Amino acid sequence: MTRPTARVLALLELLQAGGTRTVVDLAERLGVDQRTVRRYVEQLREMDIPVDGVRGRYGGYRLARHYRMPPLMLSDEEGLAVVWALLVNQHAPSGPVTPLVRETATAKVRRVLPAALARRIDAVLRAVDFTGGRRPDAEYHDDAEARPGAGESAQTLLGLAEAARDQRPVAFAYRTRQGLAATRHVQPHGIVAYRNLLYLTGFDTDRQAQRTYRLDRMADLRLLPGTFDAPANIDPVAQVLGPLSAAPSRYDVSVLIRADPAHVRRWIPETLGSVAPASPLHAADGHDWLQVFLRAERLEWVAGILAMLDRPFIIQQPEALRTVVLALGHRLAERSTQ
Repeated sequence: MTRPTARVLALLELLQAGGTRTVVDLAERLGVDQRTVRRYVEQLREMDIPVDGVRGRYGGYRLARHYRMPPLMLSDEEGLAVVWALLVNQHAPSGPVTPLVRETATAKVRRVLPAALARRIDAVLRAVDFTGGRRPDAEYHDDAEARPGAGESAQTLLGLAEAARDQRPVAFAYRTRQGLAATRHVQPHGIVAYRNLLYLTGFDTDRQAQRTYRLDRMADLRLLPGTFDAPANIDPVAQVLGPLSAAPSRYDVSVLIRADPAHVRRWIPETLGSVAPASPLHAADGHDWLQVFLRAERLEWVAGILAMLDRPFIIQQPEALRTVVLALGHRLAERSTQ
């Protein structure tokens, strides 16, 4: 975007704030002279944006009273994509912007969406819990389709979020872990984003039990007649993490890291491993060491996390992790000379 174009849009934003703005004020805010402000006003008028000129001592420019900016015209999928990207960034361990900026950006996008889509997005904001962040341990999942973006339909997510908000039962076709097809009838309670996957928690009316389902295995979602009363003590995150945390992993990893807990938790949240002060024996050098335990299907992602932490560490187990860390160091050194 060229600077003049950016300034024209900035002028429009200033006028949208309401009231009459003097030419002197607008020129100062935009960093241009008064003649340029008048030229920008003419450009807005050429775009069919009604800018009224107000004469007199307190005159200037204002938007016509009847004028309203049109809503941001996005499809359901596009609107969800924009808000979802902001949500994912908000729950990332680090990023280029502050949480406040991400929050205000989400609110601004929400305000300019068409009313119907905004209500659907609101349902997603209420229904989805993020936990655990993204995990680069791709082999943790039980099939290739469990990769990010591999099958979660935007309409499925929007539909389930609305159903959870309105307490409406749903039915959907479901592919089990063994590849078998089945139809499920569920009272949806919440949606959990965990390790690159989305999970629905709810009450299966056929099995008469609480169940968890992966959204990437769903198809043909439809609302059922009637409503239900959601239990007050349901914790969707605990319902998802309970079985997953008990699942066996290939490696039990134990590492000592010399760092403060907040820094370590940016990369190793509670859902990935435990972090606690190390015994006095390991702190004999006068520094604070942390004892970190976690489980993994692949050691490569553990080595990557240790590299991103950028703090001194001691590998306790497994011995194979030392080899993987050394190999990563050699690869990085080789690439730095290419």
